[in-house]
Amino acid sequence: MAKKVKIKKTNDERILDQHKVPYEEYQFNWIEKGASALTEAEAAGVPAGSILKTIVLQANGDPKDYVVVCLPLEHSIDLKLVAHELGKKQLHLADNKNLINITGYVHGENTPIGINIRKGFPIYFDERIQAFDKIAVSAGKIGRSVYLKRADLVNLVKGQYIQVEK
Repeated sequence: MAKKVKIKKTNDERILDQHKVPYEEYQFNWIEKGASALTEAEAAGVPAGSILKTIVLQANGDPKDYVVVCLPLEHSIDLKLVAHELGKKQLHLADNKNLINITGYVHGENTPIGINIRKGFPIYFDERIQAFDKIAVSAGKIGRSVYLKRADLVNLVKGQYIQVEK
């Protein structure tokens, strides 16, 4: 009989467990396979529009004013529109080299779960994701995602919906 390998939970999965938020864990080896994240996720039965990327933005050049926007992988973010939506003068991408110091995660691991719970950054979601009952976000480790009810995630991180692209 083959031995089942127990996968160590990420801190973000432990946060979900502590808050009694049900989720499914997915591991994607798309980098190793030379595929795309969307191809791998769709093969696992996760609709493309429900797979979110987490973008960390710095407001007004203030080193203490960060916001996080989650949007479908296949879409782009309009920084001027989001700045207007949030009442900020200007937004730009946070420095990738400094992400670990800003969020506690390296590029590719950022997740609204840990960033909000540990750092308290406000979380905003692309309003288009309201069309999905379940969404996938990073579990805080490259190649690892959690698939959970959209409402559960938005409630957990006290998220708000905004328009992120025209």
